[in-house]
Amino acid sequence: MTVPEKTEGIKCMRTYLVCENPPHYLTPVNESDIPEMVRVLNINEDIFIGTSTFDYPYPESLAFERLATVNKSREALQLNSHFAVRASPSGPLIGWASFFFTKDGTEVHPETGRPLKIALLGYWISPEHIGKGYATRSTLFMLDEFMFKEYDCDIGRAEIFSENEASRKVLLRAGMECELEGKALFIEKFNQDKAIGNQM
Repeated sequence: MTVPEKTEGIKCMRTYLVCENPPHYLTPVNESDIPEMVRVLNINEDIFIGTSTFDYPYPESLAFERLATVNKSREALQLNSHFAVRASPSGPLIGWASFFFTKDGTEVHPETGRPLKIALLGYWISPEHIGKGYATRSTLFMLDEFMFKEYDCDIGRAEIFSENEASRKVLLRAGMECELEGKALFIEKFNQDKAIGNQM
């Protein structure tokens, strides 16, 4: 199976150096990442438990579907917002960092009344590489370099399960503060409501 990919004219399709020591890069996710992505997502249930969308076990077919959706979004918006976290520019994927823009338009600027430009970010890091700062550095880089500098967002947000203390600590280290705590949201893969916290 192959995933159609068009990259010409799309913003943020290059390799980004996040940190020199330890080495940390963000590059656009691509089809060659699928085998490692599937391997990492099947190491244990950590990413399944901590996210609302990734299954466990995680089959290759879902990885192809996800990348196809990413490529359609890139082409439609003419920007890339899905990155592989790497320890070297061409090394294996060790995590995933992404953001997307909300479209409800219900939050407006208090002075001008214009709809606020809001982006939600998300990430996961391989269980083999947690505790090394990759999630915090990726979050800071996405906020500063993409969401605010490149796309002029008014607000950057992240939604986490309230019970996910590890992600809460990552976001606090990235300078995000709790905006809302304990909102109930139905999570389809768990078939139940989960308490959600918003960090901003």
